[in-house]
Amino acid sequence: MVIELKNIVKRFGQNTVVNHVDLTIGDGEFFTLLGPSGCGKTTLLRMIAGFNDPDEGDILFGGESILHLPAHKRDTGMVFQNYALFPHLSVEENVAYGLRARGIKGKEVKDRVRDILESVQLGDLASRYPRQLSGGQQQRVALARALVIRPRVLLCDEPLSNLDAKLRVSMREEIRRIQQNLGITTVYVTHDQEEAMAVSDRIAIFYAGHLQQVASPADIYFTPANRFTAEFMGSCNIVETQCTAFDAESGMAKAVCGGVEFSFRTEQAEAGEVLPIMLRPDWIEPATADSVNVFPGVVRERMFLGDSIVYQVEALGRTLRVDMPSVNRGRMLNTGDNIALSFAPESPVTVRK
Repeated sequence: MVIELKNIVKRFGQNTVVNHVDLTIGDGEFFTLLGPSGCGKTTLLRMIAGFNDPDEGDILFGGESILHLPAHKRDTGMVFQNYALFPHLSVEENVAYGLRARGIKGKEVKDRVRDILESVQLGDLASRYPRQLSGGQQQRVALARALVIRPRVLLCDEPLSNLDAKLRVSMREEIRRIQQNLGITTVYVTHDQEEAMAVSDRIAIFYAGHLQQVASPADIYFTPANRFTAEFMGSCNIVETQCTAFDAESGMAKAVCGGVEFSFRTEQAEAGEVLPIMLRPDWIEPATADSVNVFPGVVRERMFLGDSIVYQVEALGRTLRVDMPSVNRGRMLNTGDNIALSFAPESPVTVRK
């Protein structure tokens, strides 16, 4: 099912929480709305579900407007943050509830409930009650209840936020697996960047009601559209450089920062212009004899994370985060060590706004 959002605006009093948003979500796509708390992503999801109406704009399913349809007639399945299971009903009865509410009876109910419980690996827990289930099992019941009605669209409102870190990872993999098997169009809301990158075909970044960027996880990570997206989508360093020259033919700029001259690719620049560049922590490496863009630094802090080591390095008049693999323990740096660092000319991303 293709979903189209056309010029959507939503206000609460004088506060515009969704500001002229246009989006097209493809058939069978896992599409994530990502942003900090209060940015408008959940409000947008609730308008798709029919729990809120937009003040302006239109929402279309398969080319047809659904604004005239109440929530229960939009043929969507909703997975809530708090699961919203009926405590007095068994797993089987919770999952069957939506089918019975739609007038489906008898063998069809049993067959569809059995099939969907097998899909979420809960077939042997059908007779248990929510209080007898773990958090992850309760989440799978909520997912099964949303999917058993065979909706055109699956909507998920931060469904993993109540789970511990390890369970979140396994459950996001489970949700993605089920979504791919069923091929159902899914709109997923989260504020967790890693979670969004792990499950999504595309991500829409929101901030203060405005759409910042829509792209694949890789494109947003490697080529963020602006400074907010760069800083929100994973750790990054923003270095303010001043352009000294730009060669349009090669796309190479020369710029200085902290008395060091750098060369890097950028789309456009003018001599004298301030060029803020983004460097992910793992794009900065110890310099070798062949390195370019070399600059000195002093290690101020070190954090061991198992597969990697995070260093806070004083360099270029600021503190930079530098991530290095921990495979070579003999070369681990200590606080106070001097180090020469570098980055490849292709690495930086210019983030002017």
